[in-house]
Amino acid sequence: MQKNRTVYSLVVGGFLALLTGGLLFLAAQDGIVSEIDQVLMLIAGMTTVAALTAFQQSVENRPSPSSFRISFNEISVSQSLSGEFTAPDPSLVDGEKAEEPWDLSLGQLVGSDNSLALAKLRMELEQELRRIAYNNQTDIGSRPLGVTGIAQELVSREILPSTWLGPLKEITYVCNRAVHGTEVPDDIAASVVRVGGQLLEQLRFVRNNGGTS
Repeated sequence: MQKNRTVYSLVVGGFLALLTGGLLFLAAQDGIVSEIDQVLMLIAGMTTVAALTAFQQSVENRPSPSSFRISFNEISVSQSLSGEFTAPDPSLVDGEKAEEPWDLSLGQLVGSDNSLALAKLRMELEQELRRIAYNNQTDIGSRPLGVTGIAQELVSREILPSTWLGPLKEITYVCNRAVHGTEVPDDIAASVVRVGGQLLEQLRFVRNNGGTS
């Protein structure tokens, strides 16, 4: 619907611009009675304003990068992560996840800067995946793999369970949209960060224990 309004405004604006040009051409011709010339100029002024208004509306009706609807089913994604995984003993997860005193945690960023929170989450996920790959002698240095590519490589080597791929893709999809300018609502950002934090904890457990079993 919004796209149709944009096209309509462009068509109307183009027609009015052509009409304005025609009126100005007629007004410039010799032999035109001054009264008629004044009327033509008045109409040309009106059509000019109308054309500019139509073009402005076409710009306003264009979908912006932040207008895309984002959905995220926290319960479903969380269940997919925990289906084949027993929650780790906190003592088995190292302290690397602790934030530096001057740093802001993911939870602190949500609501104040969702884009930064989701960008940070994506970066931490990729770091953990790369550490797991390195610890398991998986060569990813010669190939520019992203988060999903590294995870697929680890799944193919049975280092990570295949059920984690779906949740990881959903989490990184929202993170990538935020990085590229899409405005993510606070509730969606909070859900993604919660589930992403769950996944980070599980990845750290895998890294410290050599697998999910």
